[in-house]
Amino acid sequence: MLERKIKNFPMENNLYQNIEKNAFKSPNRIAINYQNNVITYSGFLKKIDLFVEYFTYDLKIKKGERIAILVYNRTEFLSIFYTCAKLGIILVPINWRLTSYEIIHILQNVAAKYLFSDSDFSGTLKVLKTETPKLNIINLDCIKFTKAIKYKKKCIKNYNLPLLIVYTSGTTGKPKGAVLSQIAIYYNILNSINMHKFNSKSHVLTVIPLFHVGGLNIQTVPALHKGAQVTIHKKFEIYETFKELKKGIHSHTVFVPTILELLLNNKNWDTSVFSSLKAITTGSTIVSSDLIKAYEDKNIPIIQVYGSTETAPIAICQKISNDRFPFGTVGKVAKYNKAKIFDKDFNDTPVGAIGEIGIKGLNLFSYYWKDKYKSKHVFKNNWFMTGDYGKKDKKNQFYIVGRKENIIISGGENIYPAEIEKILNKENNVVESAVFGIPDNKWQEIPIAFVKINSKSKFNLSKCKSNLKEKLASYKIPKNILLIEDFPKNALGKIDYKLLKEYYDSLK
Repeated sequence: MLERKIKNFPMENNLYQNIEKNAFKSPNRIAINYQNNVITYSGFLKKIDLFVEYFTYDLKIKKGERIAILVYNRTEFLSIFYTCAKLGIILVPINWRLTSYEIIHILQNVAAKYLFSDSDFSGTLKVLKTETPKLNIINLDCIKFTKAIKYKKKCIKNYNLPLLIVYTSGTTGKPKGAVLSQIAIYYNILNSINMHKFNSKSHVLTVIPLFHVGGLNIQTVPALHKGAQVTIHKKFEIYETFKELKKGIHSHTVFVPTILELLLNNKNWDTSVFSSLKAITTGSTIVSSDLIKAYEDKNIPIIQVYGSTETAPIAICQKISNDRFPFGTVGKVAKYNKAKIFDKDFNDTPVGAIGEIGIKGLNLFSYYWKDKYKSKHVFKNNWFMTGDYGKKDKKNQFYIVGRKENIIISGGENIYPAEIEKILNKENNVVESAVFGIPDNKWQEIPIAFVKINSKSKFNLSKCKSNLKEKLASYKIPKNILLIEDFPKNALGKIDYKLLKEYYDSLK
């Protein structure tokens, strides 16, 4: 398998050893709070060691073998993560929003030896048992651990070995398994600590899914690395999130734009519940500057992070200490990697020019699992070409324009859907919009739009089109604007353009 070899990397300890160090230094400090069950660093280390024992002697899982996990957020997810780090086992987190068919594809693709899950997924597990009879499925709530540790297993020292295979969301194509080494995750941790200024007194609230690098790696693992406290929610619920924030004990959290919108528009909104937060980190998609301004106007700092599964994910970011204006910038290149904007000939672009974002650094993924072609072609001169278009200003701040494959070329002109969506979203009664291109005999492609509205009776389509004519060149104006009740989205709230296009095709 093709992979990027990293030589002479400065990483002294296995990620497991950092938890071990925190447990020895501050054994009674709280590591994790899950459903009001508090676990100290000493207790967390013991839980990890029980899994180390169980994996080694009961299940006999070897270095390099793959295991999968299908659960909502829970403490055992993190225990297994650090167990895999110590033993060199590869963990494959499963997106619980996938269908059984999609999950089976991933499990077969990685040749998973075991799947860890629980009763929340009994229906899915029943299908998996039927369709993949050789798969060993283990209910996390039914494991009987050996109380005594037989042997203190040594940590692996080759940190270039894979630790995670995380399947991309696949909003524009078939999901790919990005292989992340321990060194990549470590340098993402360093990027996060530098971004958020974490210390042992920090307290992270995690409500987004741990199966995604956003939930696992933006704050959760970096906070544990620094000996901080992490409160984990099973999954995002508006009432529970407000209830948690009212405690006024959290310093950091990650909310994707969908969550920011839901909280802001909820009847239980109370600005005061955010008072303990140093900032809310957001990202995963282009974030509306108006949404950011709505929070900033209430003195709730919003900092953006840009990256992808392949960058572990932090690549470009704003820091808490930085000037966050103008709203809409995703900040500057993260401390432990490089970022550039390239034109089509792979030359650096001048200030303000749009091009493809390239990332280089030790936080990058190694390769796509069992996909040599894509692994090779996504890198150019060791730069990971993200497939995202962006631009940079005189202050070296980056702005995201849109996905390369979503760019519409109409009569030789480039049309960036995000530009049109930004204007549509400001129209009266429009909640959200999505723009993409369809084939056209004359212009090769033309834009169309879907919009989600609050009320049909209050939405004036002709006025909306008239307003667009005042703000956009004629070739950018969607030739058709269609109403939709809800957009198909992935687990992090990104609109799934692939499914949306399939839905449009079904309307013909």
